[in-house]
Amino acid sequence: MKINIEQALGKNVKVTDKKLVTVIRTNKVNFYYTRDKKTLDNINITISEKKVTAFIGPSGCGKSTLLRCFNRMNDLIPGIKMTGKIEIEGNDIYSPDVKLEDLRKKIGMVFQKSNPFPMTIWENVAFGPKVNGITSKSDLDEIVEFSLTQGDLWKEVKDRLNSSAMDLSGGQQQRLCIARALANKPDIILMDEPASSLDPISTNKIEETISELKNNYTIVIVTHNMQQAARVSEYTAFMMTGNIIEFNETSALFTNPKEKLTEDYITGRFG
Repeated sequence: MKINIEQALGKNVKVTDKKLVTVIRTNKVNFYYTRDKKTLDNINITISEKKVTAFIGPSGCGKSTLLRCFNRMNDLIPGIKMTGKIEIEGNDIYSPDVKLEDLRKKIGMVFQKSNPFPMTIWENVAFGPKVNGITSKSDLDEIVEFSLTQGDLWKEVKDRLNSSAMDLSGGQQQRLCIARALANKPDIILMDEPASSLDPISTNKIEETISELKNNYTIVIVTHNMQQAARVSEYTAFMMTGNIIEFNETSALFTNPKEKLTEDYITGRFG
């Protein structure tokens, strides 16, 4: 389906700030699920602070794999191999002295399918801070309110914090998962198709939340929805067969792509 570029870019402001701070940097990253299955090929990309960067491309192109490299979620898969270097705020996150719990506290993750814990709304958001040693009820209450407010959910649930999170709608559950990630006070939020299973109204709420969060967080989002990428991101990387074909300001990539493959994809000629 051909994307309506003008409409999609309506909310997206062209990036003009030249004083960008690099938060994530990859250098010649290759990733293998098995010895014979290379999923990422020589990935070099820099991601800027307090911007939204979108990864787009056809299914199986490596978008989610790259995203999960940033908080080492792929480490949980037996037999994987990664070469190259990934730096977060100048530190090699695959260095032997990196503690995964500290890394994943710094880098929040929101998955494609909402995954609230089978407990109350309050307990969902307070879970991470409690694991990290915060025991004061007043401190936890403050974190819960702040996180739910940042996740654009506080007004909807403030009078039923002790109700089960499982009673929330799908869109509310996903915003709860965003709030749960925010409760650990991350610097970076990774989102793997956070609205793919939601209705248009819930999707719009998620996009509005992302637009607010970028004022305080660096956000990287994987999406199959090119119009969504155009609406919420300042930068977009188009990926195909494990390669970054083109990476540019979102407005430039969608309106004046440099690569023929990019143009073919965004105009619906394939994918």
